[in-house]
Amino acid sequence: MGWRILQISKPCKLSVKNRRLVYEPFEEASLTIPLEDISVVILENRQILLSNSLLSELPEYDIVLFTCDFSHLPSGVLFPFHTHSRYSQIAWLQRDISEPLKKRLWQEVIKAKINNQAAALEILNKSNAGKLREIAKLVQSGDTKNSEAFAAGIYWKSFFTDFNRSDDDDIRNASLNYGYAVLRGCMARSVVGAGLLPCFGIHHANKLNQFNLVDDLIEPFRPFVDYVVAKLSLSENKQLNVELKNRILQVLGMNCRLRGEDVNLLKSCEMTAESLVRAMTVKKVSELKLPAMEKETFLL
Repeated sequence: MGWRILQISKPCKLSVKNRRLVYEPFEEASLTIPLEDISVVILENRQILLSNSLLSELPEYDIVLFTCDFSHLPSGVLFPFHTHSRYSQIAWLQRDISEPLKKRLWQEVIKAKINNQAAALEILNKSNAGKLREIAKLVQSGDTKNSEAFAAGIYWKSFFTDFNRSDDDDIRNASLNYGYAVLRGCMARSVVGAGLLPCFGIHHANKLNQFNLVDDLIEPFRPFVDYVVAKLSLSENKQLNVELKNRILQVLGMNCRLRGEDVNLLKSCEMTAESLVRAMTVKKVSELKLPAMEKETFLL
């Protein structure tokens, strides 16, 4: 798996030659990068030309490509599809998963999310981490008591001052949305790479959403984005610029604890998706691997 995250913000031409991405900016010298070194490409500028050969080869190297809208937020994603050798078998397995197993899996996802929210508060020396730890212990199968929403209310009030998650003019929300969108695309790649159908979730079931399963699995990953955004000097900026985006993208290289193993979030996405397949196969919730935020695993 590649490790480089390319954020293309200048007008240029992108093509491929000898298994290398060729970057040709209109006003600067060109350069090439081995495709095998790349994990993510984000196209920020609307004056970027791409060759179809490049578009064809990116999925072969398991590279995620994001396009951005006029506000420079990810609006589209290209990732490999139908690459798993047991795709049909896993699709049937996913279709036949029982409701009790779905509810138990969702319970573990929400517990992991709330515990990571608590860890983020602890690491940032903010209040109410203990309350979230207690809420996580009380999450029921299927989260029927909506502990996720209750914890979120406490979390955001403790995390930021004078903050409303629905305020589109707040640069903190723009930063969070950017990080979540990139993380969502990377998780989509991992879900498909594991042979899973992204439209069929274990909890989300919106018939108009083709990424229900992706939206399920990224929940425990969100606090990592929150942490990175909290460390930014956003009071000095009114808009989400290239420098801030580059720093937000560092979240993909952050380490987390996954069953005693320290891995970065990009790799963790793959391991989480693959573990879900095992959990469905043997019908055991204990097979699901979810990221844990621990102070010892990372420092930014």
